[in-house]
Amino acid sequence: MTERRLSILSISLAFAGCLSCVAKDPPQRLFDGFEGPTVAEFWLPGSYGSGRYASGAVTVSDRFARTGRQSVQITLHEGDIRQDGGNGKLTERAELDSGAYRLLDSDIFCGFSFLIPRGFPVIDDRLVIAQWKQKGVASPIVAQRYRAGRHYFTIHSPGDSALEYDLPPIDFDRWNDMIYRVRFSGRRDGLVEVWMNGTRVLSWEGTTADAAGRDAFYNKIGLYRDRWREPMTIFFDNYTLGKSLVKVDPSRFDEKSTAERMPMDR
Repeated sequence: MTERRLSILSISLAFAGCLSCVAKDPPQRLFDGFEGPTVAEFWLPGSYGSGRYASGAVTVSDRFARTGRQSVQITLHEGDIRQDGGNGKLTERAELDSGAYRLLDSDIFCGFSFLIPRGFPVIDDRLVIAQWKQKGVASPIVAQRYRAGRHYFTIHSPGDSALEYDLPPIDFDRWNDMIYRVRFSGRRDGLVEVWMNGTRVLSWEGTTADAAGRDAFYNKIGLYRDRWREPMTIFFDNYTLGKSLVKVDPSRFDEKSTAERMPMDR
């Protein structure tokens, strides 16, 4: 009887622990202006899965703000959430994870502002600052990267080699506004559009989902790199997921408070 009770308890705990990994319906809108004492509740905890960020790596800060008084500061140190990068190198990460959503054959819009402070190490090694992934698929389908001073974008269409597209250069100590529109599809009607600082810089059509993966897609922002000795810090603000470009445009927030402020109508 005791063993049976323990077995039932173990199954119940395992089920409860898996609730956060179940893909959810697409959100009408998620928003974090990082004006509170902590990040918004929809972000997965740093301890989720194999780890998203080390303790103390993600904090709200008044050092910089796109609007309002605060942004989120993400700092990565050597060895944080160490993993095998699949290319013979160890990786480390400090990333905010939106959680997984059922987005197959539908469009999702994502907007955020980011700032890289002066003195940021410029290295000729892997560094990802934003990415879209599909559960069960190793490589990010869409990734925004910064390597050796080059700001660029990769699209990993299933079955093909990764494609690279240049993005406008990054000026340190300056806010940059990003908007993504992604349609996840296992057919050729998938879509990726990217705007930077109000200008559309990429429009691509093709396969954006893997039939072997799940209908579970998630977005991550932060720092993901090959192991490096120097710490890195980046700031994000006005993060939004939604179903239209207008609702996620980070330049449309003229002020913030601890409560959410909706963007103004044009």
